Parts: sequence; structure tokens; C-alpha cells
Amino acid sequence: MFLKFIEYHGGQIEIDPKRVIKLRAASLSDEPTGTVFVDYASNGTFVRGALADISRLFGAHMRLVAFHAPDGQEIFVNMDGIASVAVDDRYAGNAVLIVSVEFENVRVPARNKIAIQETVGQAEAILAVAALA
Repeated sequence: MFLKFIEYHGGQIEIDPKRVIKLRAASLSDEPTGTVFVDYASNGTFVRGALADISRLFGAHMRLVAFHAPDGQEIFVNMDGIASVAVDDRYAGNAVLIVSVEFENVRVPARNKIAIQETVGQAEAILAVAALA
């Protein structure tokens, strides 16, 4: 099943929720306002809408877990796409979520580690609670 969205140029796009690894609101100066970045498979796109609404749509099809980027921005991560939590001093923040092989991006290896504000212990606890839900 694919979910249909309007991407930032106004065209329609269909995204397989089973391939999504991360959602975050557009926040950088060169990103389109009023959009959410949907990071999936070896691709990603900006879709129109609010993070809360987009995450609710995807959350009906996958286990999304809320974390914070190192700058405090809320991000939602597909729990089934996370292999482990680690510390990596090459990334800003306290910990990184290591993306599982099934969700790796071979074109952009840096995307295979998701920097988060939470500590390793906090991240592991969040994932453990989500696994029980």
C-alpha cells in the first residue's frame, strides 16, 4: 500500500510507508516551508503538510518513534529500521541511531546514522518502550 501526498512542487507522489526511515519538518533555509522531509529507501522528498499530520498518516502503517535532532527539532523514526544505538563523535549530539541494512542508503552513507539529542541510554529506553506498544 502506498500513501499519496502532494510534493513541494505541487505534483502527486506515492510513498511506500514500509520503506520510510525518518520524518522531519523542513527547517533549513534552503528547504521549502510548510513541508515535511520524508526519508525513504535510497531517496527522499519534501511533501506538503505539517509534521504531526504526516507522521499520523505514516504511523498508521509503521511503528514511528519520536526523537530529537541535535538542534532539538522533533524527528520521527521507523523503529523497524533501526539496528542499534551508538556514540559517534563525528556527529553532533549525544548518540546516533544506526540504520538497519534493509533501510541503508548506498548513495548517501551519512544518512545511515541518524544523529539524535538523546543519550544512548535514553534512546535505548525509548526504543524498548516502543517495542512493547
